[in-house]
Amino acid sequence: MHRSTAAATGACSRACRGKRIDGRLPESLIELPQAISGVDETDAFASLANRDLQRGQAIGLPSGEAVAGALRVEPLTPEQVGLAEFGWSGETPLWIYVLREADALHDGDRLGPVGGRIVGEVLVGIVDADPESFRSVQRAWTPTLPSHDPNGFGIADILVPPE
Repeated sequence: MHRSTAAATGACSRACRGKRIDGRLPESLIELPQAISGVDETDAFASLANRDLQRGQAIGLPSGEAVAGALRVEPLTPEQVGLAEFGWSGETPLWIYVLREADALHDGDRLGPVGGRIVGEVLVGIVDADPESFRSVQRAWTPTLPSHDPNGFGIADILVPPE
């Protein structure tokens, strides 16, 4: 692909760096079109953020602080969460917590311990749910390749071989 074509289409000849993780929603998700949100006397249903907050509360989704506690991870401070300036005094809704955790702990370059664990558990759960996956068919298998840790083998060992 020609360099100008790659730039115009957003394709990269090398690995492309993703955008930073932050807690800001684009205006198009704050004010959904009426064709999606329907007509309501208030603007509450026009905001995807508001809908997500209501849905999380309705199904009893735990707060970010509660999940951090269950994982035995030091929770973010109210200053790190940054919602007090907007009048929020309760625990942080999980999806906001995950976004703020990435921003506060890793400058938005990667997920924090709560968000990373959720994503990891979902991926492992998907693989384990597949009756034809290697983990399902060969439960006792362990990697034989060299690893950084003599007591285990992790994803880093696949991406960065030991020296």
